[in-house]
Amino acid sequence: MEDINRIVYRGVQSEDDYPLLLEINLSSRQADNDLEKVTLNDIARVLAHMNEMTPQEGVLIASLADTSAAAIGYSRLGWYSSSADTRLYYQVSFLRSNYRGRGYWQQMVKQNEHRLREVAQKHSSIAQRFFQAWATDKQKDWISVLESMDYQVVRRFNNMLFDLRDIPTTRMPAGFEILPVRPQQMHSIWEAQKEMNDGLFENVAEDWQDDKFPAWLEDPERDPRFWQVAWSGDQLAGMVLVRIDARENEGRERKRGYTEHIYVRPQFRKRGLASALITRSLQVLKQQGMQEAELGVDSENESAAFKLYQKIGYRTASIDTWFRKKIES
Repeated sequence: MEDINRIVYRGVQSEDDYPLLLEINLSSRQADNDLEKVTLNDIARVLAHMNEMTPQEGVLIASLADTSAAAIGYSRLGWYSSSADTRLYYQVSFLRSNYRGRGYWQQMVKQNEHRLREVAQKHSSIAQRFFQAWATDKQKDWISVLESMDYQVVRRFNNMLFDLRDIPTTRMPAGFEILPVRPQQMHSIWEAQKEMNDGLFENVAEDWQDDKFPAWLEDPERDPRFWQVAWSGDQLAGMVLVRIDARENEGRERKRGYTEHIYVRPQFRKRGLASALITRSLQVLKQQGMQEAELGVDSENESAAFKLYQKIGYRTASIDTWFRKKIES
């Protein structure tokens, strides 16, 4: 193993660093045979929405101290609460291919943990605190690094795609009505989404505090025109919040929409409402010129959603694995 103590770190100084981050990101993905297209806009968007840490605080750019070579990798750090008594301190990390297998990535993880532990020490009232990281099934080197650093698998998620050329026909069950979303209904939808997320493994509790509603309402990426929301009288029964990211599609040269936040309230389940809402959502995406639809689902979803999506025609395109390691006091 080489002398890994030669790594030095710095934060993001300005947007002038974004092209460097993109270059490292693409190099790392190429090493993983990940064909996902990432753009400079994607880098800027992610850094503009970091959890609880600024890019200056939460991005660590790694370089070798005794060379003039470009940075070898970088990590993005942050934290969030999955419940009132559990807080997760995460890292997302990228490393150029020619520096892998030489101990550098493990050293970067140690530095990430050091920085995150400093943050976690300020949250001593939280009962459970964990380091967290994610990996797609293509990131075999990153998975090996995490396993070598004693991270344990805690959950897997299926990223599923649907080919919009063949959408099944599903009737809307009696007693429900899908109506165009009106402004006065937005808070009810917010509450339903909050209710849904409260039971999810990947919940970010900070996103659903009451003071976050105005920002949720004003999010320019939120387009209620495409949403499929079912009502039983004046009660919101279920929803699929369809989303199309035109800028992302253009940058990645694809026509993909998202069937997100699929939720039927417990008292309205087992009546075929979820299937009807999903197929209606797929039709909307096809009408908008999309060619495929994407969703993500917990492989251990207690409502058997994974099997439902398979039955409708979604197929798993990739699997994301979640890793955690307890932060010792």
